[in-house]
Amino acid sequence: MEKFNSFGMLKRIPALALLPMICCTPCLTAQSFGILGIFNAYSFLRSGLPNYGIAEGSIFTLYLSNPPSGPTGSQGVPLQTTFLGVKIDVTVNGVTTHAIPYYVSPGQINAILPSNTPAGDGDIMVSSGGQTASGPIHVVQSAFGLLAGVDVGSNVAVVQNASQGGELLGQTNAANPGEYLLLWGTGLGPVAGDETQYQTPSNLTNIPIEVDIGGVSAAVVYHGRSAYPGLDQINVVVPRGVSGCFVSVVVVAGGVPSNFATIPVASSGRLCSDPDLIPVASAEYQTLLGKDNVNVGTIALAAVTPSSPTANDDMSDSAYAFFQKYTGQQFRSFGPNLEASMGSCVVFSGAPGPPPYLEYLNYLDITSPVLNAGPLVNVNGPGGPLALADVEYSGYFLPFNMTQPIIPPGGGAFTFDNGPGGPEVGPFKATLYASLTNPLVWTNRSSITEINRASGQLITWTGGTPGTYVSIYGYTWAHEYSPLKDGDDVYTNFLCNAPVSGGKFTVPAPVLESLLPLGAALATGLPPSGNGYLFVVSETIQSFSAPGLDLGLMSLSAGTGISVPFN
Repeated sequence: MEKFNSFGMLKRIPALALLPMICCTPCLTAQSFGILGIFNAYSFLRSGLPNYGIAEGSIFTLYLSNPPSGPTGSQGVPLQTTFLGVKIDVTVNGVTTHAIPYYVSPGQINAILPSNTPAGDGDIMVSSGGQTASGPIHVVQSAFGLLAGVDVGSNVAVVQNASQGGELLGQTNAANPGEYLLLWGTGLGPVAGDETQYQTPSNLTNIPIEVDIGGVSAAVVYHGRSAYPGLDQINVVVPRGVSGCFVSVVVVAGGVPSNFATIPVASSGRLCSDPDLIPVASAEYQTLLGKDNVNVGTIALAAVTPSSPTANDDMSDSAYAFFQKYTGQQFRSFGPNLEASMGSCVVFSGAPGPPPYLEYLNYLDITSPVLNAGPLVNVNGPGGPLALADVEYSGYFLPFNMTQPIIPPGGGAFTFDNGPGGPEVGPFKATLYASLTNPLVWTNRSSITEINRASGQLITWTGGTPGTYVSIYGYTWAHEYSPLKDGDDVYTNFLCNAPVSGGKFTVPAPVLESLLPLGAALATGLPPSGNGYLFVVSETIQSFSAPGLDLGLMSLSAGTGISVPFN
């Protein structure tokens, strides 16, 4: 690792190593050579989302259907505009520029959109193997994509600690407040000069920028191009008062929020912790981080009700359990769940469904092998016994169309067991104590008749059991259709966590501005989305043990939601 100069920037880092060369092609089909989709090479936000756009001077990823056969390879600086027989022309407002390939394969191309490409809607044409494919492109001045998710299923940002010699952040190498961090990405905005050559780093002072870490505005020391064409770097100072293993990071460049990611921050030392989310001692958690493999079990109960009987019936009482095997690297990278530390928010764009999916999204990592804990997980609570059935390759769920109430208004004790156990998780019996006798009351619920996405949204509450926390989450959606695929609903979800003792929390504007607004449609001529939903939920979490598990977590969620327009 090379040293940092006076700006805290790496003098030289292999840019191609930072490019997402191998990615999962979107589930689209076509009958002829064509363009399936164009994405920022780091955010991968889909077309139609409010913060989508291919920025001038940015690196983009282009997916192709039924491409002609050809070689696969990448080129280094100095770059050629035609590479391995592939040429890319972009025409906007009558001006044609030639994109600069970094990487070429038959089905995927990573390239730089030249900075002198005009902003606006235009056409992109790919020539390869004597064939051409064309499609629309939406060019903007700024739309930053933050490098994250190198481990599949993770939204952890790839960040270097400039105050510690450029070391990558991790749960055992967390940042401290006051330290300088280096963020990588693409899409800050255009630059002058030859973009086939190495770049001279300089601040893009004409591009307004804000970096929020844990919901707190961080001091930005530098934002601009690195030495590599299209590759941007941002140097920030970790603000005071934030900590956790899943502290949110978002970059707002030119008024457009990036994708959301997380970083580990410790108030002191290098081991991060989230005692409200993972209730184990620091020494025990550090032991888990040192293992080659970590088996995690999660059992969750939820009573999250909507505002009216016309809302989705699936938003009633629910129960589910997951037992999964993580590699040590996976666990050290993104922990046992996809959560947000206290005071943080994360956004999931394109998630496949509304709550309760959003609730158990926090516990399920679909990339980790599922462990066999036996045929059933039994739940015995104040409402009587029920059984969660094994769904192959997924987890344990209530029977389909189950209407039996699970959680009474006052909560209570819920005992879980898996009978004789299974080949990978042995028999266990654990009890979750969740009192709801001092319920969380959402005090400003009735006053929220619409949400102004550009202004943020204050949430206030009273009550709640000490030691628990509050989750605020919501979603909006739109219908997507294209000639290349069948219609589908695309969801934009967000999740924020806050300590119950705080009594209030403001969902930041960049979070809400990443959601599809009321009336959004991802294709013209199709019915737009209606209202979105906003939920405020009390969360109780406890640990349990079982043979074959290194970590067991039990949780109970109880709250309510409203149907509300996101404008």
